[in-house]
Amino acid sequence: MFREILSFELKYHLKRPTVYILFAVFFLISLGVLSFASVNIYSLGGNMHKNSPYVVIAILWLFTFISMFLIPAFISSSFIRDYELNTFSSFYTAPVSKFDFSMGRFCGGLVISFMIISGSILGLMSAEFMPWVAPDRLGPFMMSTYIQAIVLFILPNLFIIGAICFALSTWTRSMLYTYVGIISVVVIHIIAGHIAQNLEYQLLSGFLDPLGGEAFSSITKYWTPAQKNTWILPYSGSILYNRILWISLSLILLFNSYIRFQFSVEKPLLFKHKKKAKTERLIAKEAITKLTLPHVTQQFSMALYLKQFLNSVVVELQSVIKSRSFIVICLMGVLLNFILGSPGNVIYGTKTFPVTALAVKAFYGRFQILLTIVIIIYAGEMIWRERQLKLDGLYDSQPIPDWLPMMAKLTALVGVAALMMLVFMVSMMLLQVIEGYYHFEFLLYLKGLFLVWFPELVFFCVLAILFNVVAANKYIGHMLMGGYIAFQLLMPGVSSMEHYLYRFGFAPPARYSDMNGYGHFVSPSIWFFSYWGWISILLLIIGHLLWVRGAEDRLKIRLKSSIQRFTKPVAAITGFALIGAVLCGSYIYYNTNVLNVYKTRRDILEYGTEHELIYQHIKNMPQPRITDVTCEVDIYPDERRVDVRGAYVFKNKTNGPVDTIYLWINPEMTVNEVRVPGSLLEKEDRIFGYYSYKLKSPMMPSDDLRMSFNISALDSGFTNEGANVRNGIFYNGAFITNKTLFPHIGYMDNFDLSDPNARKKMGLPPKERMAAVDDIDARMTLPFANDSDRVSFDATVSTSSDQIAVAPGLLQKEWMEHGRRYFHYTVKNPIWNFYAFLSAKYLVKREKWNDVDIEIYYDKKHPYNIERMIDACKKSLDYYTANFSPYQHKQLRIVEFPGYANYAQSFPTTIPYSESIGFIARIKEADDIDYVFYVTAHEVAHQWWAHQVAGGAVQGVTLMSETLAQYSALMVMEKEYGKDHMRKFLKYELDQYLRGRARERRNEKPLLLVENQQYLHYNKGSVVMYALKDYVGEENLNRALADYIKTVAYQEPPYTNSPEFLSYIKKATPESLQYIIEDMFETITLYDNKSIDATYTKTQDGKYRVLLKVASKKFRADELGNESEIPINDWMDVGIFSGQPEGKIALGKKELYLKKHRLTQPQTEIEIIVDEEPYRAGIDPYNKLIDKISNDNTIVVKEMS
Repeated sequence: MFREILSFELKYHLKRPTVYILFAVFFLISLGVLSFASVNIYSLGGNMHKNSPYVVIAILWLFTFISMFLIPAFISSSFIRDYELNTFSSFYTAPVSKFDFSMGRFCGGLVISFMIISGSILGLMSAEFMPWVAPDRLGPFMMSTYIQAIVLFILPNLFIIGAICFALSTWTRSMLYTYVGIISVVVIHIIAGHIAQNLEYQLLSGFLDPLGGEAFSSITKYWTPAQKNTWILPYSGSILYNRILWISLSLILLFNSYIRFQFSVEKPLLFKHKKKAKTERLIAKEAITKLTLPHVTQQFSMALYLKQFLNSVVVELQSVIKSRSFIVICLMGVLLNFILGSPGNVIYGTKTFPVTALAVKAFYGRFQILLTIVIIIYAGEMIWRERQLKLDGLYDSQPIPDWLPMMAKLTALVGVAALMMLVFMVSMMLLQVIEGYYHFEFLLYLKGLFLVWFPELVFFCVLAILFNVVAANKYIGHMLMGGYIAFQLLMPGVSSMEHYLYRFGFAPPARYSDMNGYGHFVSPSIWFFSYWGWISILLLIIGHLLWVRGAEDRLKIRLKSSIQRFTKPVAAITGFALIGAVLCGSYIYYNTNVLNVYKTRRDILEYGTEHELIYQHIKNMPQPRITDVTCEVDIYPDERRVDVRGAYVFKNKTNGPVDTIYLWINPEMTVNEVRVPGSLLEKEDRIFGYYSYKLKSPMMPSDDLRMSFNISALDSGFTNEGANVRNGIFYNGAFITNKTLFPHIGYMDNFDLSDPNARKKMGLPPKERMAAVDDIDARMTLPFANDSDRVSFDATVSTSSDQIAVAPGLLQKEWMEHGRRYFHYTVKNPIWNFYAFLSAKYLVKREKWNDVDIEIYYDKKHPYNIERMIDACKKSLDYYTANFSPYQHKQLRIVEFPGYANYAQSFPTTIPYSESIGFIARIKEADDIDYVFYVTAHEVAHQWWAHQVAGGAVQGVTLMSETLAQYSALMVMEKEYGKDHMRKFLKYELDQYLRGRARERRNEKPLLLVENQQYLHYNKGSVVMYALKDYVGEENLNRALADYIKTVAYQEPPYTNSPEFLSYIKKATPESLQYIIEDMFETITLYDNKSIDATYTKTQDGKYRVLLKVASKKFRADELGNESEIPINDWMDVGIFSGQPEGKIALGKKELYLKKHRLTQPQTEIEIIVDEEPYRAGIDPYNKLIDKISNDNTIVVKEMS
């Protein structure tokens, strides 16, 4: 009978259109994801093929994740529908075995589920042959990739989810509990992803994820684009163990559920309750009892309807919140929150304070998926509850208006979402308490959760209710909601409908910072939410017109009957809603598209293309250079306005005459006046921001010219992204740079399209990221200031009376005038034309280092790390002046700015520092990396490496700025915290470098030729420079750097480049170690180091003989990531440590042995005598080399038996 049951199940589902609709949806979405160039998921683009094994497997895994919510409709419903349709007695009395019945239906559901997912497989395959896909974006068709995806992920995950659905549906006979099981899988997946963020527990996360996604990520996280294009997953390691583990658990669950499955009408196992029989006494009564019937009066008033409505809402709410399933879901959410831990950020493994702003932000990330799933599930349950209970006839015959049931259910659904948010909000507060943080900001919680985010959930509830009403089928309703989510995710990529006016229920993000609060970011959200509120009323009217009341649920019939429901009141509400939507939409459009410029992705491509085609001729035209800057900057925080009056002195530093000056002024600025004496305004282009001035008399070499300008920055309305954050003008915490606000000379190549695929699409020729390292013309300019060299600087900055304004240089004077506060700053020595102005309600902490004033400008809410920053400044100044050169200024300021961005930036004398990366850091444990100290030391180092020494705008320029700043900061950190902390820090740097090269969209360059690639100049640079210091010696390296500074500091063009820098390093490196220069700087070199075995024996003289067996391989990679093994002949650290350490980062209590050994073979045995009993030993124990798997470098030493 198994075959018959299986055949019956397949025929039952195949007769339903749902299967074919889902197949088509999966097919079309997968086809679009892979074939449309504008869709970019899983880092599609760059050098990675659209159909690479990595991409195909990743996308198919994503579809298995999505299908997880559809499987209950085909497996669980097979066991539940008999009770819903009251046909169970027919099956339970039929001559069919339990195995045939249960496994036939189970397998039938799996087959149907696989058929649906096969739509995504066929969609991806078909996408490879679509004519609109550029051939160079595709690799060879590999059937083995699809087979592997099916074997490793699709079939196992279907079986795992199917087993859960089978178990819960047979145990509970409730679809709702089946969805609770699905939610539990999502929760475990989220937890596994969180654990994976800790480098020490990534293997555990790979085991923990039921769907294998984290195992897939852990194996492929370091794969380069070339490897992703060609490699397939190994049938070993964490993926194999994960699959074995979860398939085994699923088999156990399936077997246990099968054993417990019963052909019975009794209550399912989870709901059995033993009740004591009640003894009742029967009392004889008169045969006829006289009854007095109450007097009935008909009443149809709005008061009665309101009462009925409220009663219905209460009933619907109670049916949910009193259910075990809802309680279990809430408990899972709370458990998830506690497992994920502190809501603060984690940087280098170190937590921040769990401030409420971060708690609200974490709330979105932790509960958005959970709340979305709950709304979808309970919308279906509420709409179809009466029909499932066979009470729809009774319910529909009640004397209530047609609108009442739907509105009651919607209100209850919104109430369920609100209640869950309150529960999770309380759990978030408890987490803050557990973390020892008691500064609760209840108002911020309410604003952030219920004003800024909750409206989106309300609109989502509206859509969930509407789809279930229109579909007249719970599972189709779920499918429509899933399709809506996919549409919202993919729509901006496959169409020009990127405007929030088209994205139902969404609004631009309302950003928050402790310094500035929500500032001006809430107003746009309110307007968009108002717009969607009116749209929601129109959607609810559609739902009201199509509401099923009675036995007839066919859409055609409901459309005909909807005319009767479209009464005058409904028509009036429709009219008001239409007017409201049009008015709000028009106001939004006026702000985003009239007062501001709205650009789609396509518009941005066209803008960049036109800019390049029209103005690229300027690039090679001779232009004067800015030599002097004088400015008056008036900041009006309350108006979010800045007025700038300034003057430049130009000097012709070319060898020929200059007859035309090309100015660029940010098109977002208002140009009040520009004066270039002795010139005519030849062209004014406010779209691209270019102004060309024809000089009446050309500027001859060495001629000077003074020009003046008057520019204002004022936000008009709001953009589609919300309130403007680009110009940096906020109520409290303005951060404005001359790059945004001041005029510039010449061509602005930052508008050019940089992505090779985008350039090809727009018909533009290829363009290198940076000029060649030896391009002498490019070395005549700086990467951050192509229109000037060093300039004299004089600034007067005014702000409101309750704020302090900060600019580079020495404060010469401060005064009050006309209710405003003025500050006059000058610099003693010329600086780069690269500066910023900040204004906020600051507190100031002042200290001195020798004759240098150290000042920390901070918000009163963030006093936590001020002393730590001052200490880092002092120790950095100590080290850098002792080893490199004198500090060139008399001031050093750190100035806090709002956490809308997460970085620090070093301007002359002044370091703007985001509130979110240092001011709220919590350095609590002894093992914590003090990244406040590190970031401060790095930014102070830029006063040398960028402000004293700056390279030309060619390849390798950031090696001398960012990499040397990294090295300098590492040295200060090592002096403060020791080598064990450096080992932990370098593991994070190594991980970020390897992940960065895996995401590279063009070419990974050797460090010598780095093209502003952060994973190279920051992360790889840290590892390389620390290793270099170890090989050549700190003193020798610092001497070379001091000689280099002495030669190139404060130089005039042509500016230094990386080969010149490297020449000093080569001089400091012994001949026997010259190979490391090639490995570290000139090539892309990686290692695979591993300790295989380590044993010890005690000698007669009380010492310990350690026998260590190590393996080492060396690889060279090209710029695309293709690796090949090369012979090894390298010096590497071999270390032995005693005693199990007390902390988490040390290798042992004591370093017994650490020396370099020359390794020349793939495997080497090393014998070492040490004085104490060894605990741990290995190769490259401090992770100084680029090693993909560095956790196996050391192992525990065992006593030889």
